[in-house]
Amino acid sequence: MNAQFSAAAEHRNTIYRQAMPRLQHLAWRALNVLGKENGEIVIICIQVDSRWRAMAYHLMPNYDWDSIRAQGAEPIAQGTMLWSVCEMVAKEFPSIASAALEVPPEGKVKAIVLNDGGCTIYELEPKESLA
Repeated sequence: MNAQFSAAAEHRNTIYRQAMPRLQHLAWRALNVLGKENGEIVIICIQVDSRWRAMAYHLMPNYDWDSIRAQGAEPIAQGTMLWSVCEMVAKEFPSIASAALEVPPEGKVKAIVLNDGGCTIYELEPKESLA
Protein backbone atom coordinates (compact mmCIF):
# COMPACT_ATOMS: atom_id res chain seq x y z
CA MET A 1 0.00 0.00 0.00
CA ASN A 2 1.03 3.63 0.18
CA ALA A 3 2.42 3.67 3.71
CA GLN A 4 4.80 6.47 4.51
CA PHE A 5 7.71 5.92 6.84
CA SER A 6 9.88 8.41 8.67
CA ALA A 7 13.35 9.09 7.33
CA ALA A 8 14.77 7.19 10.33
CA ALA A 9 12.57 4.16 9.57
CA GLU A 10 13.60 4.25 5.91
CA HIS A 11 17.22 4.41 7.02
CA ARG A 12 16.72 1.32 9.23
CA ASN A 13 15.20 -0.50 6.24
CA THR A 14 18.24 0.44 4.13
CA ILE A 15 20.62 -0.73 6.87
CA TYR A 16 18.72 -4.03 7.06
CA ARG A 17 18.65 -4.63 3.30
CA GLN A 18 22.35 -3.89 2.93
CA ALA A 19 23.30 -6.14 5.85
CA MET A 20 20.85 -8.96 5.08
CA PRO A 21 23.30 -11.61 3.77
CA ARG A 22 25.53 -11.18 6.82
CA LEU A 23 22.55 -11.15 9.20
CA GLN A 24 21.14 -14.32 7.63
CA HIS A 25 24.51 -16.02 8.07
CA LEU A 26 24.76 -14.90 11.70
CA ALA A 27 21.29 -16.39 12.30
CA TRP A 28 22.24 -19.66 10.60
CA ARG A 29 25.46 -19.85 12.62
CA ALA A 30 23.65 -19.20 15.93
CA LEU A 31 21.17 -22.00 15.24
CA ASN A 32 23.43 -24.56 13.55
CA VAL A 33 26.90 -24.01 15.00
CA LEU A 34 26.14 -22.61 18.44
CA GLY A 35 23.04 -24.79 18.87
CA LYS A 36 20.76 -21.95 19.98
CA GLU A 37 16.96 -21.87 19.60
CA ASN A 38 15.24 -18.96 17.84
CA GLY A 39 13.74 -17.86 21.16
CA GLU A 40 17.19 -17.56 22.76
CA ILE A 41 18.95 -15.18 20.37
CA VAL A 42 18.38 -12.03 18.36
CA ILE A 43 20.30 -10.77 15.36
CA ILE A 44 20.98 -7.08 15.75
CA CYS A 45 22.16 -4.15 13.63
CA ILE A 46 23.03 -0.87 15.31
CA GLN A 47 23.92 2.47 13.80
CA VAL A 48 27.12 3.04 15.78
CA ASP A 49 26.98 6.83 15.72
CA SER A 50 23.69 6.96 17.58
CA ARG A 51 22.37 6.84 21.11
CA TRP A 52 22.93 3.06 20.89
CA ARG A 53 26.73 3.49 20.73
CA ALA A 54 27.35 1.73 24.07
CA MET A 55 25.42 -1.34 22.88
CA ALA A 56 27.30 -1.32 19.57
CA TYR A 57 30.62 -1.17 21.43
CA HIS A 58 29.48 -4.05 23.66
CA LEU A 59 28.45 -6.07 20.61
CA MET A 60 31.75 -5.49 18.80
CA PRO A 61 34.34 -4.47 21.41
CA ASN A 62 37.62 -2.97 20.23
CA TYR A 63 36.42 -2.70 16.63
CA ASP A 64 38.12 0.11 14.68
CA TRP A 65 35.05 2.21 13.83
CA ASP A 66 37.25 5.14 12.81
CA SER A 67 38.62 3.15 9.86
CA ILE A 68 35.03 2.82 8.56
CA ARG A 69 34.40 6.53 9.06
CA ALA A 70 37.70 7.35 7.31
CA GLN A 71 36.41 5.55 4.22
CA GLY A 72 33.35 7.81 4.25
CA ALA A 73 31.08 4.94 5.28
CA GLU A 74 28.63 4.71 8.13
CA PRO A 75 29.67 2.27 10.86
CA ILE A 76 27.04 -0.37 11.59
CA ALA A 77 27.51 -2.98 14.30
CA GLN A 78 26.11 -6.41 13.52
CA GLY A 79 25.95 -9.49 15.66
CA THR A 80 24.05 -11.94 17.78
CA MET A 81 22.71 -11.05 21.21
CA LEU A 82 20.72 -12.92 23.83
CA TRP A 83 16.93 -12.71 23.91
CA SER A 84 17.08 -10.30 26.88
CA VAL A 85 17.74 -7.49 24.38
CA CYS A 86 14.09 -7.96 23.31
CA GLU A 87 13.01 -7.11 26.84
CA MET A 88 15.09 -3.92 26.72
CA VAL A 89 13.54 -3.01 23.35
CA ALA A 90 10.04 -3.69 24.73
CA LYS A 91 10.66 -1.31 27.65
CA GLU A 92 12.25 1.37 25.46
CA PHE A 93 9.55 1.16 22.76
CA PRO A 94 6.25 0.17 24.42
CA SER A 95 4.29 0.62 21.19
CA ILE A 96 6.12 -2.37 19.67
CA ALA A 97 6.61 -4.38 22.88
CA SER A 98 4.48 -7.30 21.72
CA ALA A 99 6.48 -7.61 18.48
CA ALA A 100 9.73 -7.37 20.45
CA LEU A 101 8.76 -10.19 22.81
CA GLU A 102 7.11 -12.53 20.31
CA VAL A 103 9.21 -15.58 19.44
CA PRO A 104 9.44 -15.93 15.65
CA PRO A 105 7.93 -18.96 13.94
CA GLU A 106 10.07 -22.02 13.29
CA GLY A 107 12.62 -21.36 10.58
CA LYS A 108 12.89 -17.63 11.37
CA VAL A 109 15.01 -15.53 13.72
CA LYS A 110 14.18 -12.08 15.07
CA ALA A 111 16.34 -9.24 13.75
CA ILE A 112 16.34 -5.78 15.31
CA VAL A 113 17.73 -2.59 13.76
CA LEU A 114 18.37 0.41 16.02
CA ASN A 115 19.18 4.02 15.19
CA ASP A 116 18.52 7.42 16.76
CA GLY A 117 15.05 7.47 15.24
CA GLY A 118 13.87 4.22 16.76
CA CYS A 119 13.69 0.50 16.24
CA THR A 120 12.46 -1.81 13.51
CA ILE A 121 11.88 -5.53 14.05
CA TYR A 122 12.11 -8.13 11.30
CA GLU A 123 11.80 -11.90 10.99
CA LEU A 124 14.85 -13.20 9.19
CA GLU A 125 15.35 -16.48 7.34
CA PRO A 126 18.73 -18.00 8.29
CA LYS A 127 21.07 -18.93 5.42
CA GLU A 128 24.36 -20.75 5.55
CA SER A 129 26.18 -18.87 2.80
CA LEU A 130 26.81 -15.15 2.52
CA ALA A 131 25.89 -15.15 -1.18
